Amino acid sequence: MDQIGLQLGTDQQVFMLFFAIFWGTVANVQPRWKAFQWPLFCKIPEAKHRALLSFGILNVLPLLFFGYVLWALSGRGPKSYDGNLYVIAKILVQGVLPAFGIFGIYRFWLAIIELRPGYFYRHYQYELPEKYRHVEPTYRHRVSKYNTNLPTVDLGKDSGWANLRVALVYIMLAGIFPWSFSLFDCLL
Repeated sequence: MDQIGLQLGTDQQVFMLFFAIFWGTVANVQPRWKAFQWPLFCKIPEAKHRALLSFGILNVLPLLFFGYVLWALSGRGPKSYDGNLYVIAKILVQGVLPAFGIFGIYRFWLAIIELRPGYFYRHYQYELPEKYRHVEPTYRHRVSKYNTNLPTVDLGKDSGWANLRVALVYIMLAGIFPWSFSLFDCLL
């Protein structure tokens, strides 16, 4: 039986490393948001909405983006490395910069939450069944001195559209960077 060997270019390997690091960074902020509140999926509609949104944007979209960048980088990496500054710049631009796209994906998720907070979180603790108040966060737009020991997510009242714009810039630039040196390579 033939074995299929996967040969990854240096820029692809660098991308994979930084994407994993950056994705891990984004994953570290998720517990406070309770993005994947699977235990309450069938019990609280807002938890269900959040889990479905999170599954699509924080699981599926990163995988699609990851596959796109690996595909876009295939065959575009440096052919040899001889200490050339051009090759180093190419690896950095094509390998590291696309990995920043994961921050755009997170900002996209956050923008949707901020644009429709009442769809994803209850506003007041008393609206939640009492037995879930200690685990299901509510949202607020300003700092409150009440119920600060209960889970709460702080949302910017007017930051949803700004986060959406920033997300689109991150994702578009990250999607373009794998192709950035193609023109130069054709000319050289």
